[in-house]
Amino acid sequence: MYLRIVLTATATAALIVGSATVGNAAVLSPTPKSSSHAGDGTVYASVQVGSRLFVGGSFTIVDGTRRWRLAALDAATGRLDTSFRADVDGDVRSLASDGRTLFIGGKFSQVNGVARKNLAAVNASTGAVGNFNPAPSGMVRGLAYSGGKVFFGGGFTKVGATAVSYLASADAATGAVNLAFPRADAPVNVVKAVGANVWIGGDFAHVGSATRSKVAAVSTSGGVLGYQTTVGGPVDDLAVDSTGVFLAVGGGVSTGNSLTKTTSTGVRVWQVFTDGDVQAVEVVGGTVYAGGHFGFLCGSPASGCTKSAKKSFVADAGATTPNARAWATFNSPLGVWDLTTAGTNLYALGVFTTVNGKSAPRIARFHG
Repeated sequence: MYLRIVLTATATAALIVGSATVGNAAVLSPTPKSSSHAGDGTVYASVQVGSRLFVGGSFTIVDGTRRWRLAALDAATGRLDTSFRADVDGDVRSLASDGRTLFIGGKFSQVNGVARKNLAAVNASTGAVGNFNPAPSGMVRGLAYSGGKVFFGGGFTKVGATAVSYLASADAATGAVNLAFPRADAPVNVVKAVGANVWIGGDFAHVGSATRSKVAAVSTSGGVLGYQTTVGGPVDDLAVDSTGVFLAVGGGVSTGNSLTKTTSTGVRVWQVFTDGDVQAVEVVGGTVYAGGHFGFLCGSPASGCTKSAKKSFVADAGATTPNARAWATFNSPLGVWDLTTAGTNLYALGVFTTVNGKSAPRIARFHG
């Protein structure tokens, strides 16, 4: 997922050195490099904190070592960092950080034996559970940090004892909910903090009193911004950079299931259709990487799906046409759930066990 950390120009350049150029943008080799791997379950989410990449999901083991749904990897090598441990008793679906504290969202009731309902904070160095405890009533699928605030979205209708539906903001230190922050009228799947704004995607039709279908941008103070566009299904992930806004869309072959690029105001630039949900998107060095549980690229819903793309494809970020083409081949039907940059690597996370025929269970690292 996009903007876990801000890549420097040097890091971005290093990430694409040695890549093959296809079309207008450099593309990373689709063959994964060595890394640690999860032995079971699914890896759903990630966030980089310093030299570590934290990953969360439903897994219980990494490289033969017990890690209950949360683990730390060395961001440079992808290897398990055994010095960190924080066990979670249910699925971890979203992660965020302020650089010292790791915020954990999902569907759980305890972290390291401490009662925490669906949202918690731990020390990113020691794993010690913090006092932050908003207690949303349902799963937290999207999570972001900005300016002393934690923004979260999901399937909840209460936070603590207070009626707060699907989208909320809380003080990162105390967990106190900002009741003036706008709510959504249906589940939120992704929350990203980009500069002074918070971008959200899901299956909603309104944010606060504003009509916003499936995607919206809100200031960190709570004002709903002017960005508006139309997509045919729920937004599962999004990425925002200087070239545009990229939306990973699911929902159905005839209307959804696409990667859509818009301008910063919401005007559609291009759309790439697939035969299954697009669940993850990341932009690196002028290339858009998309992942999901699709098997084909489609010219349009009407023209049918003819070009094979097994769970991932790439497109040109800065172009007015996508030049979409297949990238790495992932073997699992449910495929890729998260794409993230960490240091000079691109990581793909999900439920797959091989990538381009090479064993890479649930965690794949790409570099050069």
